[in-house]
Amino acid sequence: MAEANSKTVVVTGSTRGIGLGIVKSLIALGCNAVITGPTQAACDAACKAVADTQQRADQVIGVACDVREEKQVQALWDRAIDAFGKVDVWINNAGLALTGPVLSDLPSDEFRKMLEINLLGAMHGSKVAFNGMKACGGAIYNVLGAGWQGEIVPNMIGYATSKSGLTYMTRAFAAEAAGSGVLVNGIAPGVVITEGFLREQAKSDAGLSPERAAVLNIIGDHTETIGDWIAELSVTNTQTGELFNWLTPERIAERKAMVPSRGVLSRYALV
Repeated sequence: MAEANSKTVVVTGSTRGIGLGIVKSLIALGCNAVITGPTQAACDAACKAVADTQQRADQVIGVACDVREEKQVQALWDRAIDAFGKVDVWINNAGLALTGPVLSDLPSDEFRKMLEINLLGAMHGSKVAFNGMKACGGAIYNVLGAGWQGEIVPNMIGYATSKSGLTYMTRAFAAEAAGSGVLVNGIAPGVVITEGFLREQAKSDAGLSPERAAVLNIIGDHTETIGDWIAELSVTNTQTGELFNWLTPERIAERKAMVPSRGVLSRYALV
């Protein structure tokens, strides 16, 4: 096990994408991390990848968990306690974004799945983590996404609805948890080029237009960039009831001034 005073962090939906980026950054900071995903095989593969690259096998475990099922979320908490003796931070990162159809064409099973994973899953995680932390304190973070500020996001009505709801839940839960010793906050990571992003982009018959590529090269980020930010924030922040936003107007303005040198998309087979 890592140092006794290192923090233990559970990150849901962390076998790939932003979640795995957060875990890698947490391990680098000396934390213990719990990787979760829908299958144990995916969790084991992610743990091996972390252990192979960072030589910290004693600081990470993988636990299969369907966040839509509260009993599985409770079992995840229990497994983390068994492994590390405590949980200091819980990050509700698990999410699903399916893009394309307008509401009148959106299959009901897709809408339901996004709501259950993105919103209900975060509610389960928040409930379980709070009940486990309220005796000794801790911190809960909900990862927000497109639509979190209530803005209209074309071709993402299901996903954006779930994230708008998550913003409300985060604010309301933070008010309920005030004075308990448990911090409750939201984190908006902006546009991150993940496997899910690439999957949804591949659905487009028209491909990625030059105009869209130019925008993404300004606002897009790699998973490791956002992983570093969220990991550091989650273990050092002392505020509660905040919605931390990575892609601020100031950051966007700074990046526009960097054009054309900022080429985030050059790493991916998009352009």
